[in-house]
Amino acid sequence: MDIQERLAAQKPGFIGIVTADTGRYIAFNISWDHVKLPPRSSFRRIPGISVAANYNIAVRDMLEGAASWLWLMDDDHVFPEDILLNLLERDVDIVTPLYLRRRAPFLPVLHSDKSREYTRYNFNYLKAKSGLVDVTADGTLPTGGMLIRREVLEAIDDPWFETGQIDSEWGSWDIYFSEKARKAGFKLFVDTDNAMGHVVPLALWPVQENGDWRYDIREAY
Repeated sequence: MDIQERLAAQKPGFIGIVTADTGRYIAFNISWDHVKLPPRSSFRRIPGISVAANYNIAVRDMLEGAASWLWLMDDDHVFPEDILLNLLERDVDIVTPLYLRRRAPFLPVLHSDKSREYTRYNFNYLKAKSGLVDVTADGTLPTGGMLIRREVLEAIDDPWFETGQIDSEWGSWDIYFSEKARKAGFKLFVDTDNAMGHVVPLALWPVQENGDWRYDIREAY
């Protein structure tokens, strides 16, 4: 099937784009302008200072209608035009595309259960995996780019995303949501065949060595 036939085969859903009061990156908007959506799908940009609250607004909006799925998207990613379609065709409870942390050492954004450690699902672990990787047993997924089926959200009480449940300093709404979904009997997957870029605050520095100039890429802060 061509891409239009593949899109027509999908049920309509809802996309919640979570952003601060001002969008951060034009690169996200360029990606969003080209993404392919199944017919009759809808979206909403949800501004506000609380990411968890914005996600919950997206869920409530989605459940008020007949959407079959919710795609949560943050405004600091870039992605190919067919990423949503590819995730939908996986036909699983919850799936997130593979992407990396915004800070060095830029490990995959996959937590190990309740911790904020990223070392369990590192590149060595993923090297032996491909395609759809089930992390239900001991992993948690990030929420940026997360595709969630309606039955998952109907099985979990409002609020779906909460802060301060894992630790007092970090939001950790993604870790806690993964826990709740797992306890409700749903499976968590990361899709290593579908990746997103994570926009990173980097700076280019001119550096002179032995009389020659080159550039050095460093974190901006």
